[in-house]
Amino acid sequence: MAPERRLGPLAVDFLWEALGVGELPYPLESRSHGATVDERDALRRRVREDLVANGLIDPRGRLEPELEDWFGTLAQPDLSIDAIFLPELAAQPVLALAAAGRAGAVLAVQHQQELRLAPIQRDGLVSAIVGLLPAAPRGTEQSISMPAEELALVSAGGPARVSDVDRKSLVKLNGMANRRGGQLAVNSRTDMRGRRRSPVLSWFDNVSGRYLTQTRDGWTTIAPTDAATLRHRLGELVAEVTSDRR
Repeated sequence: MAPERRLGPLAVDFLWEALGVGELPYPLESRSHGATVDERDALRRRVREDLVANGLIDPRGRLEPELEDWFGTLAQPDLSIDAIFLPELAAQPVLALAAAGRAGAVLAVQHQQELRLAPIQRDGLVSAIVGLLPAAPRGTEQSISMPAEELALVSAGGPARVSDVDRKSLVKLNGMANRRGGQLAVNSRTDMRGRRRSPVLSWFDNVSGRYLTQTRDGWTTIAPTDAATLRHRLGELVAEVTSDRR
């Protein structure tokens, strides 16, 4: 496979501009550099020299073929998985997108002012995203499932029509300080089905381990999870958004 590419904010700004496909896809971010048109033109010329010297564009401004394929895949994927998470509560968020399209598959990870791009297998999107998450043991507390409105009431300390066991379990979980957390979702796009997005999977780590949270049809479930379970759930979401039965 091709080697990964690491790009700074200026390179991302002007390379993506050169591709001419609109905004960076969620959750990736890029700001426009240069307060005026003249300043931006000057920056573009300076950055272009660096990009040519590093082989990322040719003298005519055309992106290096592999980089162009990766950016094209990110811009118009057939299937993608996005992730945002805090590796630690005080850290900057990690933004990630694993995408597959006609030109192949790529993993984009944005963190601390750097965008890292690396080729991955077309069937490896789930593993690539789950592999980014910090290691953590499976949570040891019991699963909780209740109407989302009731969960919000219990979390706020108000009255709710739930079992005493579920109430105590939720209060116990809420009393444990979270160490890190994030969310994941799956997207698909075809000419026939259009665009689809799965429900969001949220996860968090506390002193007792890792938990997965999902709300569907008005019910919220919080359950212990680990890497294998996350891969399985994401695999189910991939199947949902790519199914012809929807």
